[in-house]
Amino acid sequence: MIYNNRFRVYPFLTIGMIIVCALSCKKEDVTHVPDITSVEVKNISMTTAISGGNITSDGGSEISSRGVCWSSSQPPTIANSKTSDGTQSGSYTSVIKGLTANTTYLVRAYATNAKGTGYGEVLLIKTDSSLTPESVQIDAGTFTMGSHSMEPDRSGNETQHEVTLSDFKISKFEITNAQFAEFLNDNNIGISGINENGNYPSQILVTESSWNWDWGLHYTGGLWLPAEGYQNHPVINISWYGAAEFAKHCGGRLPTEAEWEYACRANTNTAFNTGNCLSKAQSNYNWANPYSTCNNENSTYSNGTQTVGSCAPNALGLFDMHGNVWEWCSDYFGMYPSDAQTNPSGPESGDGRIVRGGGYSSDASSCRSATRGYNPPEVEYISIGFRIVFP
Repeated sequence: MIYNNRFRVYPFLTIGMIIVCALSCKKEDVTHVPDITSVEVKNISMTTAISGGNITSDGGSEISSRGVCWSSSQPPTIANSKTSDGTQSGSYTSVIKGLTANTTYLVRAYATNAKGTGYGEVLLIKTDSSLTPESVQIDAGTFTMGSHSMEPDRSGNETQHEVTLSDFKISKFEITNAQFAEFLNDNNIGISGINENGNYPSQILVTESSWNWDWGLHYTGGLWLPAEGYQNHPVINISWYGAAEFAKHCGGRLPTEAEWEYACRANTNTAFNTGNCLSKAQSNYNWANPYSTCNNENSTYSNGTQTVGSCAPNALGLFDMHGNVWEWCSDYFGMYPSDAQTNPSGPESGDGRIVRGGGYSSDASSCRSATRGYNPPEVEYISIGFRIVFP
């Protein structure tokens, strides 16, 4: 056996040494946490978003969970809010729910195996602002509701009578597809369109837009989304129950028929708040059928909804009170009383709920300030929307 100052060299190994080496010199573990990248966050609304990840390597160990995680204050981990989206490698999509409006979040993909959790890049997003629609203050006042007996194309159910109203706020625009989709997603309402935890748990609130009349909402990937390009068009295919549930969700209610007409008229007593005629520039209706005392050079119409606010507002700053879509009111339909009323809310029952204002396919006479329509509350139709009132 030879020694020097730096090395000790052994001329042979004993059997015991070989056994110890065999037991202690195991093959190095080459598994690692998964390799993953984060997918761009899209369809960001007030409380939801869509993201995902792409697992490029499982790290040599089976994936046990994957998804995205998020936090509003720090780089997120699986200890924060997260989705759970399967156990496979490759690309996947994650639907993020339960976000807060007008809030900044850090989001990243994750994947977990036996070695631990790997994370993708941290992405920064900001959710949309509040769901509550912009509203206009309407001062208390008294007006003559209904139409004059000499008004062309009037109906016999428009008996004039005096109405006094307290002040209220009403949404400046018709409720949009984007706003209603946010309400549906916030309440986890699925393809059935039923809100089991709402005031009307057995009623359908909304139906998907037909591809032939594609101006409304679709249920895709676990979320309600507006048809492409129609985010700011008025929502359609919603029942009276859907309109009422949305209003309650926002802390409001549907307007009474009297409130609607008072807001529409904006201190006018003519057939329209624009006077005794209604032009293409003033409303989205069937321009081929102008009011009977007026002329209109247009021989067609838009054949669909327009972006809310496309035409000029009335004198109170309210848009689309004539045309675009009919609007649900809270009242049941019934004949008007002849005596003066204060804050009337309509009859206690009736054949249907009131709709007002006319729509994109209506002739001008149906868009008059006094025109009354009604439909069964369960009807979801392609030309009926709504706006809401706040106390």
